[in-house]
Amino acid sequence: MPLSTAGKGCPEVTQKRSDWRDWPTAFAAGFLLAFPTQAHVQLLPSPGPQNPRLIPRTHEERERKYQELHRIVLSVQVSSPSGQPAESLQQSDFTLLVDHQPHRIASFQSINLNSAENPARIVLVVDALNNSAGKVAVYRKEITRYLQSGTTVPLPNPTAIALLSEHGMDLGSFSTDRVIVLGQLDRLTGKVHSMSCRDTTPERVQESDQHDPNPRLDCLDRLFNSSITALNSLGESLALSRSKSHRPVRTIVIWMGRGWPLLNQPGYTPDTPETKASFYRDLVNISSALTEAEVSLSTVASSEILPISRKNLSKSYFFRGISDPKDANASSLSLQALAWQSGGTVLNASKDISAQIARCAKDAQAYYLLSFEYPPSPSFGQFHMLSVTLDNASLNVRARTVYYAEQ
Repeated sequence: MPLSTAGKGCPEVTQKRSDWRDWPTAFAAGFLLAFPTQAHVQLLPSPGPQNPRLIPRTHEERERKYQELHRIVLSVQVSSPSGQPAESLQQSDFTLLVDHQPHRIASFQSINLNSAENPARIVLVVDALNNSAGKVAVYRKEITRYLQSGTTVPLPNPTAIALLSEHGMDLGSFSTDRVIVLGQLDRLTGKVHSMSCRDTTPERVQESDQHDPNPRLDCLDRLFNSSITALNSLGESLALSRSKSHRPVRTIVIWMGRGWPLLNQPGYTPDTPETKASFYRDLVNISSALTEAEVSLSTVASSEILPISRKNLSKSYFFRGISDPKDANASSLSLQALAWQSGGTVLNASKDISAQIARCAKDAQAYYLLSFEYPPSPSFGQFHMLSVTLDNASLNVRARTVYYAEQ
């Protein structure tokens, strides 16, 4: 699912972002190497035009394929006013609303640590692309504290470390062994070098064949492009592993830091309709990848960089999503907006980041899985609002707030 993005202007010239149609030969090449697969794919000779072959599918196979395309599984967190997980609820306690209308729940499952099978796994993302070396060192220290502070010998859920750097996204293997995960952290982040657009100078940019007279904006574009391309690729990789298991596999992605630039710095010109349409396509692709992979995205040590107050958050497009391409912009693709819409949490900067990680990871200990089916969309990325309510209004509910229907 390659992403594409249009340019954004600056006073002197048209600011051109990397053409993401070329990302398989550059960024994704490194990303795929970071996700080695143990399965060898053998390509069969294509049948000649005179000998067409049909691959028969059983009813179960056809049903599973339809569900993969048109069934969404929602991870629903329910907590008491004190923040404790609310367990022992039944399907009849829940109401699913799609575009404010009641919708049939196709399946229901209550998950907790005592369940026979708790499918949740956790990814801890160290973002060295958008954060300073000093902050990355702090994240390493706090992740180490989190991994060493558990009361049980194995981790409650399979956990992996991921690193986003200028070389792309590198994801370790999932394990409940604390020593193995700590080893991943040391291997991936031990010698990482961060970058800053404040260090960008015309002399450095002239080394490239494509020189831009405003190198800082070009640098910000690259950070934005690389970051959301990496997130989309991570979602697609997790969705692939989920589809191979043929069962719900929830992943809680916990992202360290403030996220990527919003491309609203001085020097940018207003977005053209083509740019807005491109942002919308990117939003649909990323949101769909995270939805298919059953990803709840949370952020820790995040900064208040969004042009919206928390008082108005629940009614803003950061929480409710974008329904029309003409309303899309770079802020629509911010880390915080994607986290809220996925049903995750956004935690501001704190001195105790390990406690924030533990708070987000706690979502894996008790939650509910609700699934529903939807008809094929007549157009690309048809927007739909989601909400889950309970008969008991005193309980707090958190789940995905939006989905974009597949054709």
